[in-house]
Order: sequence, then C-alpha cells, then structure tokens
Amino acid sequence: MGKTYNEQVNECLRAARRRTPSRLRAGEMGRDELASLVAQWITEHDPKRRYSPFDGNALGKLERGVIKCPRADVRRALCELLGATEAELGFAPSDDAERVSAAVSGRLHTDARALTAVADALAHLRQLEDFTSASTVLPNVLAQRATVRELAKNAKGNVRKTAVGLLSELEQYLGWLSIPIGRLNDSRVHLDRSATLALEADDPIRLAHALSFNAYRNLRERDFATAAALNEAAGRDTRTYIGLRAYGEFQRAEILAKSGEQADSLAALSKAEHLSANVPEPDEETPASCYYYTPEFFVGQGAFTLIALGDVEGARTKAREALSVLPEHWADSEWAERWRRLAG
Repeated sequence: MGKTYNEQVNECLRAARRRTPSRLRAGEMGRDELASLVAQWITEHDPKRRYSPFDGNALGKLERGVIKCPRADVRRALCELLGATEAELGFAPSDDAERVSAAVSGRLHTDARALTAVADALAHLRQLEDFTSASTVLPNVLAQRATVRELAKNAKGNVRKTAVGLLSELEQYLGWLSIPIGRLNDSRVHLDRSATLALEADDPIRLAHALSFNAYRNLRERDFATAAALNEAAGRDTRTYIGLRAYGEFQRAEILAKSGEQADSLAALSKAEHLSANVPEPDEETPASCYYYTPEFFVGQGAFTLIALGDVEGARTKAREALSVLPEHWADSEWAERWRRLAG
C-alpha cells in the first residue's frame, strides 16, 4: 500500500539539509542544528526580537510531510540557511515542467543548435510576459532551466561556455520574475546563482544584469548601501550593451537620491540621460536579454530619481511623457504602473 498524503516525506527539504555542511562538526548538518539556526534567524529578523520556539521536532514534522508548508518566516529562514528557493525545498507547488525527464538530455545533443533553440524559446517567453504576467511564464522558465542544466552537464569546450551563459540568463530571469510576485528571497538565490554562472562563462552582459537586478531588489527592500555596491559592480565591465549601461546609471541616480546624496544623484541622472539618448532602436545586433532597453523605455526612468529627490512636478511631467510614448504591449509592465502612480 502506498503512503497516504500525510505520510509523504518531503525529500527535497531532507536532501537539502543533508547536503549542507554542519557548522559544528565534520559531515552533514543535523536536524537539531538546523532547527536551532532557523529559530535564531527568525528571532534576529523579528522587529521585536521575539523568541522563536522552532525546534528539531518542528523540523521533523516538515521533513516527514506532516506539515506541508510552514509559516512564511520559517520558509524564509530555511531558504536562507540552505541556499535554496521554496520550490526547491518542496514548499511551493512545482509544475510538471520543472521535473524535466532525464531523457531530455538523451534526445538533445549539446551543440550550438540545441542551445540556440532554447535561447529562442526564452526570447519568446520574455515577449509573452509583456502581455501576461510573471506568474504565467514562471513554470516554463523553470522547465527551460532544467533542460539547460542537463545540456550544460554534457557540454564541453566552447559549447559548455555557451550553455553556462544561457543557464546564467535563465537564473537571472527567474530572479527578476520572483520580484513582482513577492518572492524576494527566491530572487536573491536566483540572482546570486546567475552572477556566479556569468563569471564562469565570462559573460559581462549577463553578469551586469544579475548584479543590477539584485541592486534593484535591495533598493526595493531599502538596503541602499548594498544596492549601491551591486550597482557599482554591475558597471565595472565596459564590454556591456549601451542600453544596459544607461539603465545602470538611472539606477545609480535613484539609489543616490534615496541615500540623500542630491548632487551626486543629479550628476548620475545627467549621465544616464546622455547615455540613453544614444541607445538605438532594437535590431538584430541587440542582445536578446536587452530587447526592452529602447528609447521609449528610457523616457520615464528619470522620474523615479526626481520623485526620490522631492521634485514632484518634474517626476509627474516625466511620467506623463513616458506614458504618452509607451508601446501598448508594455502597458501592464511594472515600470508603467509606477509611472501611472507618479503621473497622478
């Protein structure tokens, strides 16, 4: 007889714990040790520093499947400590597409043609997101990541470098998609992975994307110091696309404004506007991941800096101008919604 629903073990969580080294001794992390770290993490991140009663017994219930999905603070602590997303720890429903069969790597040869096919599909998903939402395309992006992981394992030489670069882009996109649906810790995990993979592939555009998106995530959480450091790191390599560099300057201007550095913010805003004035319309030379860095996109980016500087009228004017030239397929985008709020 098969196990009942309540008896189904959470193998994902158990495996993640066992592959995490103990901080106390050689070998894997024990259940009580992880539980103690979870309780400590929850207490440290509680605004009132309240004691957390989470213990080994509670963790055991999660691993045995008695409790399928714990409270949000427990999920965040486990994700942070184990370096994983909620789905990877068995807390979020995982679409069947995530569990791509191992047969995929047997049917697809890891060559440039196979990787190009996946990259083309990813480009179509980015376009689909413009018309739908992050949650709509997320399962498909997870499936693509599973496919490319298998392809990268069996790739060699320059083909492996290409595969790792594509895997970095998928992690970067997952990190971006996690932000609007409120999974900020998942976003950090994906973007950290993306940066590591981009370094391995020596891919400056994907590295800059991962770092700048992580800066944006920290900006959302009002961690301006970390956002500034990540933004600076994103701009160090000059081998990137001009649209990406322009976005980085607009981001820097906003971070400086929110940090109270008005003069430096205005200087960065001026540089950003100069760069954006030279961004061409997308063509076949534009990197696939930079398709939305268009002249229309940049019209309203300065509005976010102006409102942070307290220039309400200037921000409103910029936002209205941006909305007047915004392509219809971006009407529901995150930045368009921000412009609408500023336009009043």
